[in-house]
Amino acid sequence: MPCPYCQSKETKERKQKTKLGYKTFYCPGCERKYNERTGSPFNFLEYPTEIVFLVVLWRLRYKLSLRDLSEIFLERGFELTHQTVLNWEKQFAPLITRPFFSGGQP
Repeated sequence: MPCPYCQSKETKERKQKTKLGYKTFYCPGCERKYNERTGSPFNFLEYPTEIVFLVVLWRLRYKLSLRDLSEIFLERGFELTHQTVLNWEKQFAPLITRPFFSGGQP
């Protein structure tokens, strides 16, 4: 994985993982440590990316209420408020609904 800071391809994967289980890397060029989510909109979330996508997808697809989603994920061991669901929807729904191709160009 190239370094998100200096774009060097000479990075090294570290044995240590983040609290959420993401791989970490070290760049000898700029001497920085980073993980798989560094540089993405998901970097500072306290929840796994897959959970965030699932919450937003279910909100958009099934029209579940904010509180329903909070309750559903509480039963799965993820404690989040209805305000968190709303914030995720505002931030990540455009990423999910954005077309993969624009103007027929890949």
